[in-house]
Amino acid sequence: MTVLRPEVIAEIERIGKALVVAGIPSFRNQKTIAHVVKVVGQGLAHYFPHEKTILIVADGGSEENTRETALATPVPPRVAKIVTPYLGLPGKGSAFHTIFEAADRLKAKVVLVFDADLQSITPDWVWKLAQPIYHHPYGFVAPYYLRYKYDGTITNNITFPMTTALYGLKIRQPIGGDFAFSGALAKIYSHQDVYNTDIARFGIDIWMTTLAIVEGFRVAQASLGVKLHDPKDPASDLVPMLHQVTGTLFELMLSYEANWKVTKGSRPADLFGPADILSEIEGIEIDEKIYIKKAKALFFEEQEVLKKVLSRPIYFRLKKVIDQDQPDFHLPIDLWACLLYELAVAYHFSSFSKKEILNALTPLYFARVVSGVKELRYLNTSLAEALIQGYAAVFEKLKSHLVKTWEKAKSARTKENAFQE
Repeated sequence: MTVLRPEVIAEIERIGKALVVAGIPSFRNQKTIAHVVKVVGQGLAHYFPHEKTILIVADGGSEENTRETALATPVPPRVAKIVTPYLGLPGKGSAFHTIFEAADRLKAKVVLVFDADLQSITPDWVWKLAQPIYHHPYGFVAPYYLRYKYDGTITNNITFPMTTALYGLKIRQPIGGDFAFSGALAKIYSHQDVYNTDIARFGIDIWMTTLAIVEGFRVAQASLGVKLHDPKDPASDLVPMLHQVTGTLFELMLSYEANWKVTKGSRPADLFGPADILSEIEGIEIDEKIYIKKAKALFFEEQEVLKKVLSRPIYFRLKKVIDQDQPDFHLPIDLWACLLYELAVAYHFSSFSKKEILNALTPLYFARVVSGVKELRYLNTSLAEALIQGYAAVFEKLKSHLVKTWEKAKSARTKENAFQE
C-alpha cells in the first residue's frame, strides 16, 4: 500500500531513477523553508553535477504558505523538485515515510533528510552527510554539530546517554534531525508497520537511529559545524516531543531486549570531519524559577504513580530533591539515570498505562533541565561538551541497575500471568 499521492507516483515514474534523494519534512515553516530548499538544491547540484538528484518537500498540511513558498523557490535546473502533502498521522515521521517510499521507488543510493527550520545549513552539509555512503560502505550517518549548551535538552539528558548505554555506540545527536542513509536502509524504513504510532511523529529520529544500530548497518557521524534553528522552550514546546521520543525509546527496549542486555561498554561512532569545533554560540537563558515551579507542581500531581513504580530508595531521593528550595534545587545525573531506567521498566511491566508513565516523567524532566542549566552555566562550550559526555558514562555505569530492575519486574509479570491462567 502506497503513501504517495497519484501525481507524485506519476512524477517519480517520469524521472525514473535518482542517485541522491534529499527530503525536507515541513509544517508551518514558511519563514525558513525557502532558505533550506535553496541551499539543499545548491548542494545537490554542486556535489553531484553529473548525477540525477531530486529534492522532495513533504508537508503536513500547513495552513500558511509553506508549500507555495517551497514550490516558488528556485533550484538548479538539473535538480528535480517535488512538493507534496504527506498522508497519514500528522507528524514528522509521516513526512519521512513519504520520503522513504519515494527514495525506494527511485532506487536511490543515498537519501538525505534536513529539518525545515535550519538557519545555519550550508551547501556542503549535503556532501558531508552523503560522503560516508557515497564513497564508503556506511548505511547510516548522523549529524555531529555544535549546539548551544542549553539546547537539545532531550538529546543531552535522555537519547544520547541512553542510546550509548543501551546499544554501545556513542552517537552524539541520535535525534539530530539531519541524517543520511542508504537506499537499502530507506527500503527497510519504508516497509515497517509502525506509522500508526508515535514513530509517525517525533519518535521517528530515535527509531531510525536505533534500527540502524541493531540491524547491523555501519553507522557514522558527519561534522557539520554549528546548528542554529528555531528555538524551542522545553517548558512548553517540547513536552509532546518528550513523550513521543521517550515512549519510542522505551518501546524499542522491549523489541531489542536481547541486544541491549548483552551490550557492555561503548565506542564512538566513526566521525567524518573535525571532532572539536572551536566556536562559542549565543543562546537564550532559561528561567530556573519557572522550571522548578513546574517540576514541583507536576510532581505532586504524579506523586502517587511515582511512589508506586519507583523503588523506595530512588523515590525518597527524588522526594528530597523536589522538597529543596531554588538555590539548592538539583537532580544529580546518577539519580536521573536510575529514574529513567526504572520508568522504562514501569512502562512495560507496571499496572499503569504507558501514557501515565510518560506523564509521570514530565516533572522529572523539568527538574533535570534546570539541574543541567546549573551544571553547565559557568562552562564554555568545550567544557560543557565534556560534562555531557560524562553523563553517558554515568548511564553506562548504572546499566546493571536497569538490568536487575527489568529482570525482577519481568519475572513478577510472568508469575502473575501464570497465576491468572
